[in-house]
Amino acid sequence: MATLSELKRHYVKAIQEGYAAIFAGAGLSRPSGFVDWKDLLRDLAEEIQLDVDKEADLVEVAQYYCNEKRGRGEINDRILNRFVTESQENISIQLLAEMSIHTYWTTNYDHLLEDTLKNHEKHIDIKTTPESLATTLCESDAIIYKMHGDYLDPSTCIITKDDYELYNEKRQLFTTALQGDLVTKTFLFIGFSFEDPNLKYILSRIRNLLNENRRTHYCLLKKIDKQDYCNDKDYYYDLNKQNLRIHDLKRYGIEAVLIDHYNEIPDILKEIQKASKCNNIFISGAAHEYGKDWESTAPLFIKHLVKTLYRYRYRIITGHARGIGSYVISSIIEECQSNVSKLEKHLMIKAFPYEDKNRPDYTDIRTEYREGIFKHAGIAIFMFGNKLVDNQVILADGVYEEFEIAKKFNAYIIPIGSTGYVANNIWKEVHSNLEKYPYLKSEINVLQECTDPKRITSSIINVLANIQKNF
Repeated sequence: MATLSELKRHYVKAIQEGYAAIFAGAGLSRPSGFVDWKDLLRDLAEEIQLDVDKEADLVEVAQYYCNEKRGRGEINDRILNRFVTESQENISIQLLAEMSIHTYWTTNYDHLLEDTLKNHEKHIDIKTTPESLATTLCESDAIIYKMHGDYLDPSTCIITKDDYELYNEKRQLFTTALQGDLVTKTFLFIGFSFEDPNLKYILSRIRNLLNENRRTHYCLLKKIDKQDYCNDKDYYYDLNKQNLRIHDLKRYGIEAVLIDHYNEIPDILKEIQKASKCNNIFISGAAHEYGKDWESTAPLFIKHLVKTLYRYRYRIITGHARGIGSYVISSIIEECQSNVSKLEKHLMIKAFPYEDKNRPDYTDIRTEYREGIFKHAGIAIFMFGNKLVDNQVILADGVYEEFEIAKKFNAYIIPIGSTGYVANNIWKEVHSNLEKYPYLKSEINVLQECTDPKRITSSIINVLANIQKNF
């Protein structure tokens, strides 16, 4: 059994390195008002004098119904109509959509996952049939495998024993694709009960093929709570059964992580989301001038800082601001030595679009663009912050706006107060509220007083190490 901290550490790394995957079960959609299997089959079971609350094998219930009714027309109709509904906001899926996760598998029939990803402006490649696996959507941001079908084609949804028994005949390509992802990616199972016979079959195949050389995956399970039971006998029986299930999951390389209640999942995902962005650092600042303390050393400092961050495998985001951006970009290019794949991995340029300040919506566009930066960046470093207006050097209000947005997105903030201007004002505000920025305590004075490029860089690396280890 894995701890929550182990899950976060390993899954955050998987997100950052690009091999994270999600397996979404019915429990993930249910908070949005969609039905689970028991709700879907309850009325139909009653027609054949069965109680779904007493039945452990709901696939068998669905098969019994089809046997008695001489077909699955009613089940098809039930699937189609029960999923045509207005869904509610689902914070867990919202958080997943905001993360850099590219692979999703689901047994759900609804469209909640793909709709949420599209609302986050992601280009989605959706696989619902074996035929669709043979096509590739160019420049897609994520791929969703709907291995049990889609409610818009209910006749092909996997729900009865016949469907499961014929799965490899009709959907063998899904089995092969999932096997491949289970081998190469790290999965987080959410909203899944592990009662799905098809998934059990696939997992057992993986176990047999790989033996002990399998990848570790994670699932979230609610602890058995004694307060939910009227007598000790039932409590200890279910507690023992859960322990046995946890041990059994290890055969498939799945580590269970126990939580007190499923409503903890959004907070867990928020922590994973925040941590997963902490290898992306936004360098905020603008400099028409550097001031007397940095006049001769500012370019050297910026280049030394960026090259050091690169060597610690951070990804740098720059808005290409005056006096800052060009040094950031050139430093990364020098380190990558024209290796395009490295360049894309370690540098993101978010230069502002053409500044047509006469547009009535220009201010909104500027703010929206800056907020887009912090969908990627988990850490923001602030330096300098001045601009030239009417031949006078003034504070750059855009840098302070980026500070406000960084706070809004709960990013880690590192102000280099010694560079002056807006960065110094941000340092003062942070220093006066240092309890909100505990990761800065050991280096806060260095960030204000020091003007030595190597010492400041070392101080920033110490802050980053503290964030990675303790926050």
